[in-house]
Amino acid sequence: MHLAIVGAGMAGLSAARELLQRRPDLSITIYEKSRGFGGRVATRRRNGFVFDHGAQVIKAPDANIERLLHAELSTEELRRIEKPVYVLHADNTIAEGDPALNAEPSWFYASGLNRLGKLLAAGLDVRLGVRIASLRREEGTARWMLFDLNGAHVGTADAVLLTPPAPQTAEILATSDFDPGLRDALVRELIHVPYRRCLTLTLAYDRPIERPFYALVNVDRQHPMAWLALEHTKGTERCPSGHSLLIAQLAGHFSVQQWDAPADELAAAVVEIVSIVLGEDLSRPLWYDRQGWRYALPDGIARASVLNTMQTGLFFAGDYIAGLGRIHLAIKSGWEVADAIEAWLTR
Repeated sequence: MHLAIVGAGMAGLSAARELLQRRPDLSITIYEKSRGFGGRVATRRRNGFVFDHGAQVIKAPDANIERLLHAELSTEELRRIEKPVYVLHADNTIAEGDPALNAEPSWFYASGLNRLGKLLAAGLDVRLGVRIASLRREEGTARWMLFDLNGAHVGTADAVLLTPPAPQTAEILATSDFDPGLRDALVRELIHVPYRRCLTLTLAYDRPIERPFYALVNVDRQHPMAWLALEHTKGTERCPSGHSLLIAQLAGHFSVQQWDAPADELAAAVVEIVSIVLGEDLSRPLWYDRQGWRYALPDGIARASVLNTMQTGLFFAGDYIAGLGRIHLAIKSGWEVADAIEAWLTR
């Protein structure tokens, strides 16, 4: 039996890893449109700086995630965030964060969070740079044929697990050729999940910027900035000595307004916001880096009971199943869909 997985993010990689541990006889191929693993769990390097410009930390709120991070995967570069997260209000006032939430460990990897994707992908058959655009039933069989953007046939599988964000998964299905009633029902379920956009601006400085917190989070969604992290607090690997690195992740409404703004104009606006929040002049960064996440965080939930019915050999996983954009929830979504796929295999 052959399973094709679309997407090498947290859900796809964790599902593949879990299934191969249970069913080593299963053949699995993962198709990833980008050139790396992990999806929005991403890391960049620039001028001696290292920064996580997507997801920022890993939470391990239950024993299974804890075991994955500390027993099943290498802990060589695993580090804990030592400073707390404070709360940022719409009027720019800052308050201490929730003591219970700050007591929960937040983890990262010294060389970058994308190491998690690399660790999960170890030993898996991942075809990078292959974007799956549509599916079609193989004539005379129940198998699925996968096609790229150019219409080229890139693989055939008995079952397909789709893990891109819900709108991208819906787009793949909408251009696929199989039972129209089933296809339309799946698309309807997926398009119920809207996503927030997020512009991320990373700012490098040639001086220390220290605060009693690792990051600020805006919980009322009224501030133009959703999250501000002092990335250099993650350790000496993050930037040269005496330097600082800030990561501003902009709120959904601000990101939509500024999505097509020229880079210099966006940087100037964000620098002004960050300067006001931190109460110091930050108008002269060494450099800045812009990243636009079109599908950053789900603002709804798709029902796994509707999507993963097992009758078709199509399966779905991702943060839109959980309804929240969190690394550990995407991993758990991969584990949960592995249960459904295993049940389908033994039906």
